[in-house]
Amino acid sequence: MKYLSIILIVFILLLAPFSAVYSDHDRRHVTPYGDFCRKCTKYGTCKSLMSHDEAKQAMRDYYHKKGLSVEIEYKKGRFIKAKVKDEDKVIDVIIFDRKTGRVRSTY
Repeated sequence: MKYLSIILIVFILLLAPFSAVYSDHDRRHVTPYGDFCRKCTKYGTCKSLMSHDEAKQAMRDYYHKKGLSVEIEYKKGRFIKAKVKDEDKVIDVIIFDRKTGRVRSTY
């Protein structure tokens, strides 16, 4: 009985680290919820729909200030999905609205 309880305790102690849920505390939150680019007004409304090149430049300007780069994943209608990278590591995936200038993280 004594050996069984020791084996049970050792078994529980070995499995304890694997049962915890680990989160990615290392990741920086680089895109505040509902932020907007400065190419549009303070309230996130543009006078007209930005071209794809203007939107790409707006995203580059926005993230360049934070020392990051942007890689366009795809364009669909007025939205652009892009990866935000720190060197070669993807740290955020965003949706950019070309009409309002809004930048939203998908995380």
